[in-house]
Amino acid sequence: MKLNQILNQIKVSLTPSSTKNHYQKVEEIAYKLSQNRLLVKGEGDAEHDWHKAEQIVKNPLTLALFKCHQPFISIEKKFLEPVLDYLNRLALLEILGLVGNLSLLVGVIVFIGGEQDRRNAEVYQAWQVVTAAYDQAGSGGRKEALEFLNSRPRRIPWFWLTWRRQNLDSLQAPKAYLKGVQLPGAKLVNANLFAANLFAANLEKAGLSRANLQKAILDEANLQQAYLIKAKLQQASLSEAKLQKANLGNAKLQEAYLFKAKLQQAKLNIAKLQQADLEQANLENASLVGAKLQNAHLAGANLKNANLKNANLAGANLAGADLAGADLKDAIYSNEIRSESCKYDDTYDPCRTIFPEGFDPKAAGMKLIK
Repeated sequence: MKLNQILNQIKVSLTPSSTKNHYQKVEEIAYKLSQNRLLVKGEGDAEHDWHKAEQIVKNPLTLALFKCHQPFISIEKKFLEPVLDYLNRLALLEILGLVGNLSLLVGVIVFIGGEQDRRNAEVYQAWQVVTAAYDQAGSGGRKEALEFLNSRPRRIPWFWLTWRRQNLDSLQAPKAYLKGVQLPGAKLVNANLFAANLFAANLEKAGLSRANLQKAILDEANLQQAYLIKAKLQQASLSEAKLQKANLGNAKLQEAYLFKAKLQQAKLNIAKLQQADLEQANLENASLVGAKLQNAHLAGANLKNANLKNANLAGANLAGADLAGADLKDAIYSNEIRSESCKYDDTYDPCRTIFPEGFDPKAAGMKLIK
């Protein structure tokens, strides 16, 4: 019905009584075609629009269809195209999201894959610091570098795993300033720490067998359960050091300063302690089998239940020492000055052994040196 009405209107418009002539119709349609073309960004020009408008005006049916289609062009431009554009953007966002997730995944894989390389680089850098500071009196960054090398940081992302400690055996750090360094459990076999400052250092359970610690400062250091077998500790300062359960078997401690050192249950078998200062040291339950203690200063020391079998105590000063329960069987003692050199502090010659008041060395099974 609507189509018939439009056709009737077109017929009326083509009659001589119409206010619009043929030229005006063509011009009007050509203008609309031009607007539509610009709206949809189509191809063509004004001449093409005019030619097409003439063809539409000539055919009433084409003219009717043209007029019916006009509202849809506007609707398409105003509503459909924005909707389609929005949907396209959503698709693009999804693609970008997938690409982003993929990039993140690749980044994580690369990060995890490079974990060992990063660790190796950090370890190498720390060793460079330690090596560069060789024979320097100060720290030279060695303290932090050594603590890093001895640490066991957690691995990323494997948080339940840790990196292994680096082996510090044969470390060369003479005269190094390492006050308060934290190296528990460190592997320092054959390390050279001659005259190093290790005041209050934490070396608990450290492996220091055959290490060179001569003249080192180890006052108040934590050496509990440390392995110091055959370690060189001549003239080292260990006052108030914690050496409980430490193994100092066959260690060289001549002239070492061990004032008030804590040596409970320590193993000092065959240790060389000539002229060592162990005044007020706590050696309760310590094992000193065959230890060389000539001219050692043990005044006021706690030797309760200590094992001193075959120990050499010639010239040792045990005045005020607590020997309750101590095993002194076959331990050697001297009862007179046998040499003029005993009058001096720089001798290992046997001098008179000084015992606590009322102590009977013979009753304890000791042997008098002849």
